[in-house]
Order: sequence, then C-alpha cells, then structure tokens
Amino acid sequence: MKIVIVGAGAMGCLFGAQLHQAGVEVWLLEKNDASVGAIIRHGIMLENSAGTHVVSGIHSTRDAALTGHADYVIFFVKAFDTDNAAVSARPCIGRRTVIVTLQNGIGNVEILSEHFPLQPVLAGTTAHGATLLEPGHVRHAGSGETALSALGPQKCACATELRDVFERACIHTRIADDMQTLLWGKLLVNIGINPLAAILSISNGRILELEQVRRVMHAAVREGVAVAAAKDICLTPDEQVARVETVCRDTQSNVCSMLQDIRAGRRTEIDYMNGAVVREARALRVPVPVNAMLTDLVKAKQKLASGVDTGR
Repeated sequence: MKIVIVGAGAMGCLFGAQLHQAGVEVWLLEKNDASVGAIIRHGIMLENSAGTHVVSGIHSTRDAALTGHADYVIFFVKAFDTDNAAVSARPCIGRRTVIVTLQNGIGNVEILSEHFPLQPVLAGTTAHGATLLEPGHVRHAGSGETALSALGPQKCACATELRDVFERACIHTRIADDMQTLLWGKLLVNIGINPLAAILSISNGRILELEQVRRVMHAAVREGVAVAAAKDICLTPDEQVARVETVCRDTQSNVCSMLQDIRAGRRTEIDYMNGAVVREARALRVPVPVNAMLTDLVKAKQKLASGVDTGR
C-alpha cells in the first residue's frame, strides 16, 4: 500500500513515521524545502515514551508527480492551506485513490470534495498530541483516539481498510457513523483547548489545573454545542465538556498546534475553530460571546507574535 501524507508538520511526521514502521510505503508531500531536505537526509526523529529514535527510509518531496498514484492521500495541512494543497497533490491522485482529511476545523471535506469529485472522501479526527521541534523532529506528547467517517455507505470499505492499516501502525482507530457529529465533536475539543493554551502560553494539562481557565473552557464548549444543536447536530453538553477534559489529561504535556504557531510567528487556525463557531452562530442567531472573545484575543496575540503593528 502507498500512502501520501500532505503536510510534514507534527501530525504528518508522527503518522508518517508510525505507518512506515508498520511496513507502509509512505511519501510526505511538503512545500517547505527545509522539511523535505531534513527528512530525506536524516529520516524522522521521533520522541515518545519509549525514547528517541530515528525512522529512516521515508520518502519526502515537494513534487507530487514523483510519488506515483497513491492508494490513500491524507491531508494534514492547516485548514487555510487546504485549497492550495489539493492543487499541489493532484498528480498523485489516481482513479482509485481515496482522499482523507485528518485536519483541524470544518470545511475541509467540502473543499476536497470540490477538487476531487470522483474520489471517495473520508473525514477523520485524531486526538494524538504532537509537537514539531524542528523540521523532521517530532515529539509524541500524548495518545488519543483516531476516528474515520465516510461521506456515504459505499465508502465504508475504504474507511475499514484504512482503519486496519492504522491499527497495524499502533494508531487506535474507530469507524464513526455520522461525519458531521464526528467533525463537530473534534471542533469542540479544538475550541476548548487551542485558544486558551495559545493565549496563556500553557500546555494542555494546565487548562484543568487553573479553575478560572477551566470555567472559560466549559463555557466555550457549551456555546459550541448550542450552535451544533441549531444545525440539528445532537451533542450532549456535559459529555462534550468531559471529552475535552479527557483530551487535556491524555495530552497534558502537549503544546497545542495553535500555541506552536503563535510561538513561531505563524498564522493560526483560529478562523477555522472558534471563528468558525462564531460565523455559524451569527447565521443561526445563537449567542456565543466567549468564542467571539477568544477569537479576538488569539488574533491580537497572533499580531503581537508576528510583529504586526497593532496601533492601526
């Protein structure tokens, strides 16, 4: 089996390393020359509970034409890069290639379906925590469940096959029945953890240790559940809050992706997390003051971190 992973960030490197160790032919498609070069020269350096080791022999390239047609193409890029990444990945898409998104945020399924209308599309989520320390060097900071869902029942065979491949790579995976419930469930995790960790510059676990922060997290998640309910997506508030707390505990030492972006002066995915909840809420006339505030604060922090003049 050949799997092309689009994006050699923390999660792309983590999944790529584990799939390669399970005997899968893995290609990492990445636009950053430093990342491509580091992986080609040194492989992926993976830190986990077993220690630090190098996973060598993984292919990496900027040019999707070099990979040949893949069985599965898994997108791990930032949500705001999905459109451009789909264009770049087109040469590795064959007649039987299955498209997979394990990205943060909502809207990625729609973008990929537009680019590849003839391909099966799987959407998924993962609760693994990973930090990219430098190009090709990733720390696995916490394990969590991965879930896959298909756009239609005819795609279930693809989801089952990929789940089995993930399981062989020690990536615990389940098949979810309802894609929208799955994606909104992951969105609630993101809106509860990412902005607070980014604003306060804390690890995931610290959110639960600080009672004031914990209360804000609860409020943000409950607002998200209310928006989902207005869209006829049924999620239980208490269950979703408990789920976010579980992810905080399971990835307590993890530096979330939004905080990694802030520290590196990069654009965050806030518009596709809390910002997406705010947009949906406005259209549905659901009040979401906590998510609106968190969105504004992350955008302000992003400007400060990137050196943008905030006086205008």
